Amino acid sequence: KGIKSFDVIHIHEHRQTLAIISAYYARKHNIPYVVQAHGSVLPFFQKEGLKNIFDKTFGFDILHNASKVFALTQVEKEQYLKMGVKEENIEIVPLGINIEEYSNLPKKGLFREKFNINDSDKLILFVGRIHKIKGLDLLVNAFNELLVDLNNENSTSSVKLAIVGPDDGFLDELNSLILKLGLSDNVIITGPLYKEEKHEALVDCDLFVMPSQYESFTTSGLEAMACSKPLVLTKNNHIQDWVNGNVGISCDYDSTSFKSAMY
Repeated sequence: KGIKSFDVIHIHEHRQTLAIISAYYARKHNIPYVVQAHGSVLPFFQKEGLKNIFDKTFGFDILHNASKVFALTQVEKEQYLKMGVKEENIEIVPLGINIEEYSNLPKKGLFREKFNINDSDKLILFVGRIHKIKGLDLLVNAFNELLVDLNNENSTSSVKLAIVGPDDGFLDELNSLILKLGLSDNVIITGPLYKEEKHEALVDCDLFVMPSQYESFTTSGLEAMACSKPLVLTKNNHIQDWVNGNVGISCDYDSTSFKSAMY
């Protein structure tokens, strides 16, 4: 009933019931709509069979009948093309952050003080959802390999890993892996931190990591760069092309490769 009152419909993520209904009534009443896939253009990672069935039944029609679709990166644009969307209907609209929020950052040491991290320790930081797709098992295994290498070299460097973010179904498995590898003294899991507290973590880290199995775009990398921090990320991250050799290092989705990049 309400959809007739609007001039444009903005559909977020096309593989859902609400998208089917919205697209149907938008077309019925000749209202243009745009689609923003949020990294889920192609059917992969989980439930691929169901996603393929959805696309054949509804998904292709939703995408093909959109006046415009939004891609976050060139990689996502190419994914839309694979789904049969016309190139003239694709617009690249990257995510952004308000850079003014980073002009007056908190002083160094506040995050380290809260979590008993020495000033002399090297600190590696991850910020994001604690979800399987974020590659945190890869990160912890790579971090363990890094500590082994440093120990074999009789290095005096002490390295800590801080994982900041809300649990999204992977925390128990992550904690089990940390315990199995004997890393409880070196890994800090803080839970979610926001605004000032998150800025404190960014200011205090030496390295920001993005070990994702897949990542179309996330503002966390921009936030780290706004705090002048280098990045290590996997080649599965769509922003790796303009990070690698510029503001950080990209590497294979492999614990040894990720360990070497962090080192």
